[in-house]
Amino acid sequence: MTGEIKKISVVVPVYNSASVINQLFTEVDKVLSSMNMPYQLVLVDDCSQDSSWEIIKEIKSRNPEKITAIGMARNFSQHNAIFCGLHHCNGDVIITMDDDLQNPADEIPKLIERFIETGADVVYGISTEYKRSLVRNVTSKGFKATTKMTSEHYTGGSPFRLLKKNLVKKLITHNQQFVFIDELIAWYTKQIAYVTVRHDASKVGESRYSGAALIRLYFNLVFGYNPMLLKLITYLGLSASFVSFVVGAYFIIKKIFFEVRIGFTGIVVITTFTGGIILLSIGIIGEYLRRMYIILNERPQYSIREILE
Repeated sequence: MTGEIKKISVVVPVYNSASVINQLFTEVDKVLSSMNMPYQLVLVDDCSQDSSWEIIKEIKSRNPEKITAIGMARNFSQHNAIFCGLHHCNGDVIITMDDDLQNPADEIPKLIERFIETGADVVYGISTEYKRSLVRNVTSKGFKATTKMTSEHYTGGSPFRLLKKNLVKKLITHNQQFVFIDELIAWYTKQIAYVTVRHDASKVGESRYSGAALIRLYFNLVFGYNPMLLKLITYLGLSASFVSFVVGAYFIIKKIFFEVRIGFTGIVVITTFTGGIILLSIGIIGEYLRRMYIILNERPQYSIREILE
């Protein structure tokens, strides 16, 4: 298996990380050089608002053979930035990692060793203890828990992962605007392995993923990759029809056999109940239609402003 790995590509999406990019390169270079492993480091600047791009270009100028530098035309989000990087990889295996060094570069050998042991298409680096704020932990755990319930292909993965080149070739054939890499991975393979890795505190301070950003990501995942809510509409419609039938039968029986005047309250209850179900269903269908509209209009996954290969 080791003979299959002649070169490694490492893809890192970068956003407002000027303070740690040099450290990131130094650590990646140290680890992979100690393994005598030729590598390509793909740094994708997701339209940072600080000096990240200038620093990336400076690192590229010092290490032209090792660095591929990509500057995005605007912010497209983490997964889209990684997807852009995957299109420009030339390694036999591809490792993705965040730019804040929460998963340190010296844990990369664990991914490689696990890949050699298992021959899996994907190896995820999973931590048992995440060193981040309480709010971020709660938000992330809630995201993972609800994703597990709604996704048919939940992998329980992480941004720190190793991918086979053949799998990457399949992933990058997708052209829809919203990208969620772990969901796409699960479409193509069940050969997934896991290894425990260290998780350090972020070197750039607070997470760039706010609670609102995680909520947007969650809704994009649910509506972009999962028909679960459309199934829910069917069940809600059947349930509402049954409840409406029972309530209607109840009032009819009271009117016919007990000569009880049908009250205004009953009419209001059944009207608001069915109306609420209808409006909810229309809203859900509208979200799916909106995303279909975006796909049909072929909005780009990313747009590159500058690339230095």
